[in-house]
Amino acid sequence: MKKMTLALVALLMTTIAMAQINPQAPMQKDPSVRYGKLDNGLTYYIKHNEKPADRAEYYLFTNVGAIQESPAQDGLAHFLEHMALNGTKNLPGKMMLDYFQSIGAEFGRNINASTGVEQTMYMLNNIPTIREGIVDTSLLILHDYSAFVTNDPAEVDKERGVIVEEWRTRRNAQWRMMEQTWGYLYKDSKYATTNIIGTKEGLETFPAEELQAFYQTWYRPDLQAVAIVGDIDVDVIESKLKALFADIPARENATPKTVHKIPENVEPIVGIITDPEARGTDLSLYVKSEPLPMEYRAYGMGYFVN
Repeated sequence: MKKMTLALVALLMTTIAMAQINPQAPMQKDPSVRYGKLDNGLTYYIKHNEKPADRAEYYLFTNVGAIQESPAQDGLAHFLEHMALNGTKNLPGKMMLDYFQSIGAEFGRNINASTGVEQTMYMLNNIPTIREGIVDTSLLILHDYSAFVTNDPAEVDKERGVIVEEWRTRRNAQWRMMEQTWGYLYKDSKYATTNIIGTKEGLETFPAEELQAFYQTWYRPDLQAVAIVGDIDVDVIESKLKALFADIPARENATPKTVHKIPENVEPIVGIITDPEARGTDLSLYVKSEPLPMEYRAYGMGYFVN
């Protein structure tokens, strides 16, 4: 009986605490995070976190994804993510990967990137901070990702086969059914037909100039943010970042970023989705709503906790 009483008290306290949380309340800036914006529009966030010791994480967030592609650029936001690892102005060819391997970091585990419908993220995870040169090189890589990816046509052609193989491995029942689902969830909007990886034919034949055009149009400081967290001196990192990224000019006559709307529906949208290779049956219910500040906070906090 005593255990039951304690359990009920704990449940009551949790309920009261949850009731005091207002999901509509605007996000407040964390005072432990150094925040700033450069004259060219680049936003930055820096946080000291000494656990684990002698390690740091570096992120470049680009507020651009597959939804920004033109019909001729289908799949190129993701392709560009690959090309960032294939040569930049200051780290040509495989120099970046070779350097990180020399300090014990690995592609996939410590160096990675991710492309979404609305955003692209580049990550350097669990990088040593024991030498200033490693810190400087990590910052230089984010700098080059942001505006100085080479997109060498010869390297583009080499990467086509890699991404076509990635496309091939995704063509399973789950992926095919998800594509059908998008048609219902995002009906009558660009989201319904936005495919992050593109088509096989498109990947094999697009002109390299089209990739560079996407990069030049959308990779610009007003659409980017740098986040660094770890066992670092915040003042030193801020000073280095300001000096390094100052050479990236603000874009004049920048292409406006279109906000794509998903139309409201009066009647429920019902979709029955099948695939010959499906192994089970699922029932899903989706309800449209505006994103809440609390949801943004829950999504973003993981990047500041190592």
